[in-house]
Amino acid sequence: MNIVNITLFLIVVSLISSFIYYYKIMRLPARVKRAEELINNGNDKDAAEIIKTILNKKKDYVPARYLRAQMLHQQGQFVLAISEFNAILQTPDFSRYVNELKIHYELAELYNSTKAWKKEIDEYKTILTFNPDDINANHRLGQSYYKQGRYKDAKDTLTRAINSDPSLDDCYLPLGVSSYQVADYNNAENYLLKAIEKPYKPEEAHYYLGLILKGKKDYDNSIISFERAKSDKKLFRKSLMRIGEIYFETANYDQAISILETGLSSLKPREEESVEFRYLLAESYEMDNKVQEAVHHWEKIQSEQPNFRSTETKLEEYKALLDDVYMRQIFTSSFDALQPLLSEIIARLNYNIISKTFLNKNQAYYKVYHTKRINEPPILIFFVRSTHEINENDINTFSRLLRDEKCKSGIYITTSRYSLKAKSSATAKSIELYAKDFLAKSIEKIKGKSNKTKGTDQ
Repeated sequence: MNIVNITLFLIVVSLISSFIYYYKIMRLPARVKRAEELINNGNDKDAAEIIKTILNKKKDYVPARYLRAQMLHQQGQFVLAISEFNAILQTPDFSRYVNELKIHYELAELYNSTKAWKKEIDEYKTILTFNPDDINANHRLGQSYYKQGRYKDAKDTLTRAINSDPSLDDCYLPLGVSSYQVADYNNAENYLLKAIEKPYKPEEAHYYLGLILKGKKDYDNSIISFERAKSDKKLFRKSLMRIGEIYFETANYDQAISILETGLSSLKPREEESVEFRYLLAESYEMDNKVQEAVHHWEKIQSEQPNFRSTETKLEEYKALLDDVYMRQIFTSSFDALQPLLSEIIARLNYNIISKTFLNKNQAYYKVYHTKRINEPPILIFFVRSTHEINENDINTFSRLLRDEKCKSGIYITTSRYSLKAKSSATAKSIELYAKDFLAKSIEKIKGKSNKTKGTDQ
């Protein structure tokens, strides 16, 4: 064979090899398309074989790697899918075959699925560098910010998303909550009202709407919102507590106790929210002068979190009160049953009762005359059964009552104690003050006299 023939032979072989190579290359898109069809028909196994064969021959063939990454994503193999998509981004000229934006979308979803929040946010930020007004990126980034509690960022991005596409119904709840968290209450209320109309967690929308209405002191509608929110197990105890706070703030202590007691079975030992719940219940018992019940819950709190607020101090005070046989009688007796005892105490101050008015089960006032100065104008005696310190506002309230009842002076009797400002205010208003020590001594004398009388009769 001469040189010319050898040359021609080599040229033919080269052309055949090139033809075979380019033939195979030209077939790759068709094979990738066939793999896609198999995946769409649910035949992942055969699709995977085709992709494997392609990558064995051309390991960096981007369309095949991209399809494999998508398959891994769909199959829930998130870590492998993430690795594959990132490898594609490192491949030279990958953008000739796939849209880079689509890869960043895939990665963002994968990072969300694996709770790699920071990386997810980074992907959405990258997407926004391609298109700052991308609705989907703003929408998804805003949702991600919301889940992390980054409420200002959530509010900003979701606002851009919903301004571009008002049909994004699932934005209303996070926008409402985020607006509430950054103290934009007007927008929060508007978004939450829209969220209630949508199928996206309306209970949570009711809960935050209840908080807004509570802040506006629209208590009736606030309670309605919390009642609707409590159907969600996650919001049940929180909703009960908010309703309890409303009743507590409005001095409806019986109602506060009633609603809070329904949540006792949901409390968890040593959990912060549970301890706060029990603390509010104990305070409600305290304000309702049910000292024994309050002490029970203070003790429960102390056993779980000994240094929680003022629990230890309260326990010391109330146990001392219950250890005092005379004070215990006042707090464990009904208000009606106490009236003979109170009448005797007033008589020992040399006053005759001419009328009495019950304000509630713990407060009453008596218009009286002095037994030795019957020509003097009547005075007013106010009795309060309470464990709380009497403050200046309480004295001012009594002073207004004196004017209404046309009495120039008065006496304030309580089972508690007085603040320094209350004492100063009372002196300026001609009001005499008697605290729990006076009551204890008076009852002791009355009981002593009663015992002596019984002994004499025997």
